[in-house]
Amino acid sequence: MAAWQFFSKPDCYCAPCGDLRCAVTGHHISAPAFMRGVTALFIADVHALSATPDAAMTALKEKAAALRPDLLLLGGDYSDKPGPAERLFERLAAIPAPLGRFGVVGNNDREAFPDIDRLRRTMARAGVELLINEARTLRVNGGTLTVAGLDEYRHGAPDAAGLYADHPSPDRFRLLLSHYPCRVDPMPDLMLCGHTHGGQFNLLGVTPYTVGFERLFARRLASVFIAGLHPLDSGQVLVSKGIGASRLPLRVGVRPEINFIRFD
Repeated sequence: MAAWQFFSKPDCYCAPCGDLRCAVTGHHISAPAFMRGVTALFIADVHALSATPDAAMTALKEKAAALRPDLLLLGGDYSDKPGPAERLFERLAAIPAPLGRFGVVGNNDREAFPDIDRLRRTMARAGVELLINEARTLRVNGGTLTVAGLDEYRHGAPDAAGLYADHPSPDRFRLLLSHYPCRVDPMPDLMLCGHTHGGQFNLLGVTPYTVGFERLFARRLASVFIAGLHPLDSGQVLVSKGIGASRLPLRVGVRPEINFIRFD
């Protein structure tokens, strides 16, 4: 599948003040006829900070809104604290998404929101539905689009059982949001993930994941997928590089991105 970028920036990215500049990476995804022409915007790993200026959040919102997606899909790790997350969702509320706005929880979100219902309420005020081992069925052009979301692996209890139909069909498309790149059974038609930040540091193709970062924890995950679109079993997995950073406010060789998907 071809990918394209609308905007690029230097390979060294330092975000001590919560800089949210990012590329828009586009993907064409093959889908049943009823899905053709539908668009989705996937945003993961914003990691908004207390120091993130309101202007930076507004700029992210304007970039996203200009794409006019039919679906807004969020991959978790919105912030390490409730306040910046709430400011972020105030902006995301302004992104038009006539088919709906859906998101999942990331490991940092469970740390920031011990009461996960507070995060659910914060997202709901922005018109975003938090899906934790839940699915929603949408009627699209005479077909059925299932949007499902997994719980995160570190602090949660992910369970894909019963989220969507377990067989492909020309009038059905199964889309799964998961903070972590992971294997599930049955595999959906498309899984959207984040968490890896594209490795966050990429020097000549070597990232922390290359040398065993999270290896023990991630044995059950498709950890070879650090970024990009990949076939997996009967479906595809798109791993976003995300926007922000964790542990160190620095990216090297990994450009922040949001992902714009067009179904063909």
